[in-house]
Amino acid sequence: MKVVQLAIGLIGTLLAAPATAAQFDFVALGDTAYNLPGDLPHYQRLIDTINAADPAFTIHVGDIWGARECNEESYRDAATWFARYEAPVVYTPGDNEWTDCRDMRIVRAFMGVGSPEDRQALGEAMRFENAFANSAYVDVLATLDTLRGVFYPGSESLGANPMPLARQADAGGDFPEMVENARWTHDGVVFATVHVPGSDNDFLINDEARASAAQRRNRANVAWIAETFAQAMANDAPAIVIALHAGMFTGEEGDSFTGQAIRGGRTGPYGWIVLAIRDYAARFGKPVLLINGDFHEFTIDRPFLVDRGEGEAPLYGNITRLQVYGAPEIRAVRVGVDTETPWVFSFEPLYAD
Repeated sequence: MKVVQLAIGLIGTLLAAPATAAQFDFVALGDTAYNLPGDLPHYQRLIDTINAADPAFTIHVGDIWGARECNEESYRDAATWFARYEAPVVYTPGDNEWTDCRDMRIVRAFMGVGSPEDRQALGEAMRFENAFANSAYVDVLATLDTLRGVFYPGSESLGANPMPLARQADAGGDFPEMVENARWTHDGVVFATVHVPGSDNDFLINDEARASAAQRRNRANVAWIAETFAQAMANDAPAIVIALHAGMFTGEEGDSFTGQAIRGGRTGPYGWIVLAIRDYAARFGKPVLLINGDFHEFTIDRPFLVDRGEGEAPLYGNITRLQVYGAPEIRAVRVGVDTETPWVFSFEPLYAD
């Protein structure tokens, strides 16, 4: 487990708390129950722990399984687990539940439990011509449509006691398919989910349909981020939380663009999302929390921060990143929100046992 301690007291860009302060908790988690069905009892105990913590709501940042057949039956089964959360749950998709969905023969062969026919199918899929044609994958765009139909049927969250959400699809704009991008406000703090999965955000140079869909989704995500910051600034929100799946930083040293290097570089699959969050957060000036999963390593840091040297205030110091746990550590993080403090956010791990 890696926790990067924050020198939050030195963040000179944070503004004073609003006159009416708010205090509440919410929970963040992701990359859960990878090994089915073995992980399910542990996952249930974690849900019990979350329910006992009584958060205002929970955010699940995707990867609801490690590998499973991607069909409506599997999605509906996963939805029954969300129904076990007593508080509202807002879920944004990861890569395992759609971009990485492979023919189950290939999955079984990869896991070492396949039949001779499964191993033969894997061998065929690995041949250059078939690999280039993505023959090991199902129709992931059709899979995404099925996922959307199961998890986003209306304008409410998941959970036993759902709450209302604003969805990008209902905003009357150019992206009616983006039912998964949600936004809500709690005690003045603005929250938004943005559909940015791992596995390179599904930008595939050898699949025209998937690449085109990724470009469109990227435009939708940037627009949703812009609208989220605009709403927060118009309402004088004390803070913003943005949740997505992908780990967008490598952990290596960056440059004057961002303090940590971006996966795939500035013009890669995550560059425009990083740039949008960075620039709008700089204009906002108040605390911004980015939550992601994907890497399965609990981390609290400031990957956007650019140190300009002695005597110069750092850039983008108001953006904190929480990367949640992931299997085999099936754990969650309770995030405390106190708008009376200049740093607003605090973090506490939640264990199932």
